[in-house]
Amino acid sequence: MTLTAPRTVPVFAGLLLACLPLGCNRAAAPEPEKALPATVKWEGPLQSALEEWTELVGATTPLPDRVARVSSPVEARVRTVLTGADGKPVAEGQQVAKGTVLVQLDDTIIKSNLAKLEAGQDVLKEELIQAQYPVDLATTELDRLQKLRDGDVKRPGVSSVPLVSPVEQERANIALKDALSKLQGARGRQTAGTKEVDALKEQLRLYALTAPIGGRVGRVLVVSGQTLAVGTPVAEVVDLEEEIDVLCFVPQGVVRRLKVGQEARSGPVEKDPSSTQVEAAGKVAYIADQAEAETGNFAVKVRFTNKTVRLRSNRVLRIRVLTQPGRECLSLPEAAVMEDEDPPSVIIVENVKVGKNADDKEETTATARRLQVELGVRDRTLHQVEILRLIDPEKDPAKKWQGELKDAQFVVEGGQGLQTGDAVKLDAGDD
Repeated sequence: MTLTAPRTVPVFAGLLLACLPLGCNRAAAPEPEKALPATVKWEGPLQSALEEWTELVGATTPLPDRVARVSSPVEARVRTVLTGADGKPVAEGQQVAKGTVLVQLDDTIIKSNLAKLEAGQDVLKEELIQAQYPVDLATTELDRLQKLRDGDVKRPGVSSVPLVSPVEQERANIALKDALSKLQGARGRQTAGTKEVDALKEQLRLYALTAPIGGRVGRVLVVSGQTLAVGTPVAEVVDLEEEIDVLCFVPQGVVRRLKVGQEARSGPVEKDPSSTQVEAAGKVAYIADQAEAETGNFAVKVRFTNKTVRLRSNRVLRIRVLTQPGRECLSLPEAAVMEDEDPPSVIIVENVKVGKNADDKEETTATARRLQVELGVRDRTLHQVEILRLIDPEKDPAKKWQGELKDAQFVVEGGQGLQTGDAVKLDAGDD
């Protein structure tokens, strides 16, 4: 029996020939659509005077000599709170003068000891009088003996006969010295008694806890009947009427630009509930020479006038310090500079043409070019930044941008994502 091989080759050839007409009749691929120009706004650089303000964040705090913490200097029991020396009540938050009594401690025992010492002063006075009598007596006796010595009998040819013996004279001298010594001791005891009275009077003053400075009384931390140990906090007195400090902690890179006396402005603050927000004016008052051990930052105090804004203590506040005085320069809006790159960049337009669009309206078109930029002074109030020079990263010298900075047109809106060579058109705004 003879086997015949299957005829597969003609079959495949027929299928291939049948597919050829289909390939010949396939439609051509459509051309990609031309990208529409991006709508942007551009303008030339401005000639303006810019000031550089450095922004800091800190907390308000009283001046060092305008805050006082009252504490108990002795161990005693609280007798009255916020009564005042004249019996008038004192309230928390009230403006008080220096020396106003805030807390009165129980001084019964020390007053008794003072009365005892003052009564003892009368005894010492009498002792001083009594010590004076022996002095007078010894002086009289010494004068009597001296007169007798002056009246010694003298006879011709015979030595004089002394009326006072040397022993008696010496005894009188010693008696006077003894009397004078006792008188001096009595005077010393009286002086010591006076000093003890004065010391107790000074100690008695410690039992009246007074305001060390004039200012507003803070929260009182003790109550009547409480026994206080030495050093127990009682209250605070704070004076914020005239000035207030803002304490900031600044890194090394920023503190280099700061100097004592530089002008400063606070952020918007509420002057009072019925007024609009205002800014406080101040100056840099202190820059630490030594950094904080924990953070490496430097303490900086900016002092503000507080008569108008009435800032309170321990409030977080954003402030600005004038680190570069105003000077004329070419500047751009901050929005025109793309600072998410290093170095920052800007978009300029070139080949500007004015023509008609499909709707027969006048249209201004151009080509974008991305350039690197060197920045100078930044004015955070005007939101402008100084442009020092433009740098074209193009490697080919023939293709580099050859324009002038003052004549360049910068994209100020809609420039994000644009690259060199992209088509753009000017946003004419609402017609």
